[in-house]
Amino acid sequence: MALANPPPGVVEFRRMAQAQGKPQPTLRHELIVRRGAVSDMIWIVAHGWAVARSDREAGRSAILRLYLPGDIIGLTELGLGLQPHDVEMLTEGLLHAVPRSAIVALARQHLRFWPLLLAMGNAELMLMQNRVILLDRATAEERLLHLLLDLRGRLAVEGVGDGNRFPLPLNQQEIGEATGMTGIYVNRLLGRLVHDGRLEINRPYVRLLDRAWMESRMVFMDLDPSPDPFWAGRG
Repeated sequence: MALANPPPGVVEFRRMAQAQGKPQPTLRHELIVRRGAVSDMIWIVAHGWAVARSDREAGRSAILRLYLPGDIIGLTELGLGLQPHDVEMLTEGLLHAVPRSAIVALARQHLRFWPLLLAMGNAELMLMQNRVILLDRATAEERLLHLLLDLRGRLAVEGVGDGNRFPLPLNQQEIGEATGMTGIYVNRLLGRLVHDGRLEINRPYVRLLDRAWMESRMVFMDLDPSPDPFWAGRG
């Protein structure tokens, strides 16, 4: 998971875990994780975007999670026997495939990683719960604005894009799958934002022309909970 201000230990863990992995170039729409499969790997995203998807119904599936550079795929599934959903590459990319056994070895060698892993996994679960609430309570426009603001913030951390300008490789249908809308309605909302001078689209980039308005429009909140790696040493 990519964090706006990674707490102590997260960057170190990611670096050490990545060193234990094998670089794996990936193709656009390549399936990385198959639902129901048994996997002994996690993947650290070095380049590219990936998505976790629900089952397809009538040609559509909900995008449950967007994985950006620096994110860890499979963190919350470490203790599961079977994979709960498909994960596929949205773009070409580069992943580091790290055996689960290497993660266990790192945690045994560096005991401070055990509470960090639990905290990171819990933060990931809380993130998904918060987004379910967002989909249930927010308007369609607010969900779209949140997606744009969330991606801008996460990509700025990883040094991608330029301020309010960042890549957006999702098409309108995929944006709809990530926000609970149809592609047609996404097209309408994007067109309104462009017409009103709030957004500039120059594929594959977008630019937030009026970020302050977007944040005030929905009282933007950073829904990425920050893990606490020191919780086990308190009390």
